[in-house]
Amino acid sequence: MINALNKKWKEFLYAFSGFGPNFLMVLMGAYFTDAINPSALANSGEFQRFASGACFILPAVFPILYAISKAFDGIIDIPFAHISDTLSTKWGRRRPAILFSLIPMIISYVMCWIPIGGVNNPTLNTIWIILWALVFFSTYTMGMIAFYGSLSTTCINEPQRLRVSAYKSFFDTISYCLVYALVPVILSGAKVYINEFVYICSPLMLTLLIPIFMIKEGEKYGYPENAGITGEEKPKLLESLRMTFKNKIFMRWQVVNCCTFFGLQMFLVSMNTLIIGGMGMNGLEMALLNTCAFGPVPIMLYLFNKLKAKKGVRFAYQTCLISFAVAILSFFLGNKYVVGENNKILQYVIGIIGGLCGSWAIGAFFMMPYLVPAQVSSVEEKLTGKNHSAMYFAANAVCSSIVSAISGSLVYELIKNLFISKSASGVIWATGTVDELGNVTNAITVAAQQFGVPVNEVFNLGTLLVPFIVAICCALGAVLAARMPKDYTPDLVAKEIKKLDPSVDVSAIEADEQFHAKEEKGEIIFVQIGLCVLSGFIFGFIWLNFLFKSVKEFFADFKRGLFWLLCALVPFASIFVTLKLNAQIKEKATALGVKIIDCNWLFIALGILFPIMPVNVVALALIQKNVNMLYAAEEGLSIAAEAVTA
Repeated sequence: MINALNKKWKEFLYAFSGFGPNFLMVLMGAYFTDAINPSALANSGEFQRFASGACFILPAVFPILYAISKAFDGIIDIPFAHISDTLSTKWGRRRPAILFSLIPMIISYVMCWIPIGGVNNPTLNTIWIILWALVFFSTYTMGMIAFYGSLSTTCINEPQRLRVSAYKSFFDTISYCLVYALVPVILSGAKVYINEFVYICSPLMLTLLIPIFMIKEGEKYGYPENAGITGEEKPKLLESLRMTFKNKIFMRWQVVNCCTFFGLQMFLVSMNTLIIGGMGMNGLEMALLNTCAFGPVPIMLYLFNKLKAKKGVRFAYQTCLISFAVAILSFFLGNKYVVGENNKILQYVIGIIGGLCGSWAIGAFFMMPYLVPAQVSSVEEKLTGKNHSAMYFAANAVCSSIVSAISGSLVYELIKNLFISKSASGVIWATGTVDELGNVTNAITVAAQQFGVPVNEVFNLGTLLVPFIVAICCALGAVLAARMPKDYTPDLVAKEIKKLDPSVDVSAIEADEQFHAKEEKGEIIFVQIGLCVLSGFIFGFIWLNFLFKSVKEFFADFKRGLFWLLCALVPFASIFVTLKLNAQIKEKATALGVKIIDCNWLFIALGILFPIMPVNVVALALIQKNVNMLYAAEEGLSIAAEAVTA
């Protein structure tokens, strides 16, 4: 077998290939449906929607059609995977599929974000978006399935495959960190609407060109797809389906994955509205809570691997599901419906605790759906000589797509238009309206008018229901995980395959597993170090810079560079900085007659507990809140002075 990844940097670059498409897919899942129908978004999330703030689609029809398109995305995974597994050309089998899908994938993605009917023609927008979404999902599936399917032949052994899988989960973590922790800051800081941001980022999909130059297939390398240098056998479509869906070790995982993914996908598409709409926070505060969730992921993933090595992947994954079920309930406890208005400190505490609990599960959620199909397919290939690795990823994708369509594209999109009130009984369905002059009335205002109560007494029912739905799904997944094998190591996978076919010889797999154990462990530690730097600390540094920039504008003598270095690099130094800064702000607030959040005890406690950035941005975010209050007070005085002059 040709070693296409004969250097470690090539493994890292190869894993990076899917970063662009995955990042933009995550971006779409997180912001798209709320951008075109911002019913559950608060005013503080204005840049996470289109500029007009109107509902651009038919809110009763679009969720059904969008769910169908997502389900269609899953169904076509099967034939596309088979094409990728059996394609025979002089350029190979994976590269043509990737190249053919790339351009239409980019074009269709951008078109989804351009509702050509404007605010006055939601019917046209609905049809337009659904048609382009079908094209995008199809081409995205073809490109990514071909890329994933190339893993079994591009990597020459199990340790290399596991390293690439770990790098892949590393870049997945970066994608989610960018989308949920940094994008809200960029949107509100640069005053860029989400659709404009998408246009800027769309060229990132070109990272999928990388495998074109790294996969060693085709005429030049001897047609490995035609059982040349590898001696592979290409199973027919029905045989490939039978082998995949009759593999008990894979299907037991799939049951758990579907249950978990139902809740997880609903959470991912609703996260913005849970924080911005339900908790009433702005983009910067949203970035803070997400940083607390994503920042500890490297440490949690390292501990997860330690627990997995000692207790097995089944037990470790069950703890993740239970932890996430508890964490997700923090979004209900921190909702304004529960804590009321102007209780930011309590919301911060609830959100931070929830984020830390959830961070235990995040790394595992990235790693498991990629690792299990890769392990099962690669072991099966070694034992049977039949390579249909893309079909396992297709089976994984079709199940995930169907539950995603039901949870995130149908159930959530419908319940987010429901509103309740403590002052009036009943549940009201409401969406934004546009009058003849183009003036937009948002959904919560419409609901308040129907209830006959003030807007601040109306709450979005969807943001209250989502945490419970997700928690129930995760708890059920933890129970069903009891049927999973203790671990998905190659030797255990081989034993499960042998149960289905007793004639299979598994001795070579067991020997190979023992030989590569030490090398594999060392590489995982390398991934944790890289993940720590890129997915955690960098966002703390960026957040800190944004904060100190605003502080510098307010206090000219503030030593921005020095204090940035102290907080970012010196343990416990943030205690000194925050106390000093709080004293300045307190003095200024007294002069302006503004009441600020004065929590020196909290600054000290957080500085001791979390001495290194970025976790201690919790204390610095309170400083940011106080600075914002001073800005608002000065702006109010300025407006009043102008009115007197006029």
